[in-house]
Amino acid sequence: MKETFRQSMSWLHTWSGLLLGWVLFAIFVTGTATYFRWEITRWMQPEIRQTGTPYDAARAAWQRLDSVAADSPQWFVELPDGRAAATTLFWRHAGPGRRFGRETLDSATGRPVVARDTRGGEFFYRFHFQLQLPHPWGRYLAGVAAMFMFVALISGVITHRKMFADFFTFRPGRAPLRAWLDFHNVTAVLALPFYFMISYSALVIFMTMYMPWGGRVLAESASSARAGRPAPTASAWVAPADFAPMLATAQAAWGDGQRALKRIEVANRGTDKCTVTLTRADGPKISLNAREQLRFDGVSGQLLDPPVTAAGPGTAVHDALYGLHLARFAGPALRWSFFTMGLLGSALVATGLVMWTMKRRARGGAGLALVERLNITAIAGLPVAIAALFWANRLLPVDLADRGDWEVYGFLCAWGFMLMHPLVRPVMAAWHEQLRLGAALFLLLPLLDALTAGPCLRAAWQHRDWAHLGFDAAMLGCGLLLHFAANRVHRRLRLAATAAAPAASAGSTVHA
Repeated sequence: MKETFRQSMSWLHTWSGLLLGWVLFAIFVTGTATYFRWEITRWMQPEIRQTGTPYDAARAAWQRLDSVAADSPQWFVELPDGRAAATTLFWRHAGPGRRFGRETLDSATGRPVVARDTRGGEFFYRFHFQLQLPHPWGRYLAGVAAMFMFVALISGVITHRKMFADFFTFRPGRAPLRAWLDFHNVTAVLALPFYFMISYSALVIFMTMYMPWGGRVLAESASSARAGRPAPTASAWVAPADFAPMLATAQAAWGDGQRALKRIEVANRGTDKCTVTLTRADGPKISLNAREQLRFDGVSGQLLDPPVTAAGPGTAVHDALYGLHLARFAGPALRWSFFTMGLLGSALVATGLVMWTMKRRARGGAGLALVERLNITAIAGLPVAIAALFWANRLLPVDLADRGDWEVYGFLCAWGFMLMHPLVRPVMAAWHEQLRLGAALFLLLPLLDALTAGPCLRAAWQHRDWAHLGFDAAMLGCGLLLHFAANRVHRRLRLAATAAAPAASAGSTVHA
């Protein structure tokens, strides 16, 4: 009975890891990049440099909005901090519909910055749970993939009873399958709690989408984050209060340090229900509902009492898991730890996919050929597509219309080519060529940065902009990893060619 149960778990682990393994790999890689999404955006918009304080930026942003969106019913301002350099303005246009305007400002002068249009790190954030599919289908697919991941983790722990013992028995010199299995075990054990957390929290985040009746549980909260604001009624325009005293109150309460003012939201402008909400930068608290805010009456300027929060246990758990998944509370060291564990998760999925083909290669079959080529596209092709996105950011004309969309088209086209490539090349040759191409693209990216954004790179050196410089260093690291993998595959190709040569000469001798 125990052996039958273990075999069932092994079967479940194998197929739950395979069927959506390629989707899981893409989710893990892009989700891992998301831990540095603001730093990625800073590299992809090198024209923007951080200057001044958040309060300087807030004053400049308020003046700019007062001139370009004076009749707007809603303003939203994202202020710079240690990670994000730009001041970003959003406003809703007056009139029916939900049309929005957007501008990027110099954080000190308040003047619009002429910077290249890009999705930046936001592309990776959106892709990892929407997969560039129409709403809501991408989120549904990501949810199914998270469920498969959760099932694969549970069944894997049951199947590999000696996984913790095997953690200390890495044997790279043994048969290839044994070495791959050892590496699979190592990546599994090193970050196993992280995998459970990230897959389970991914399911909880969109629980009301997957299980609409779950909204009855989350509806317990009466916090301002979920409470609907009353719609403004058509009436005469009501002048808003002066912003300066509100800003002074926030500065007195939060100071000028790293956790200063981060966001401004003005709702129902022009009505007697106008409110101004100032939000402090994310702190060490995990829950998303633990943000510190100051709310003001937008007409009188008086500080309002904090909203009454009556969140029940369901809402509290949801907000804590959501905050844990996003890791906005994490400082640099913890964020790098999350990033490292995300890389290990990517390696865990990749080694599982490769092992599936290695175990079945002797038997062959049409299914094996399909899986091998999808493995190449997902594991080796995705890095090529990501590198193509960064190359497009530097090579496309700065003033190109819809430039951010064209960068994404470059990513998708490059990945499409990587899907076609294994169909016309032998499997091992396709692995080698795609890994080699990815290595070259990443290793040459800092050189491309120097050639196309030279003044911005020099400014990064002068101002010690470690986000920009660190990005170039990270690209070199990615290129070296891919170069190492390509060399390993090339060694396998040479060994196979050496083994085939005597067999071919022996065959020719027999014929002679």
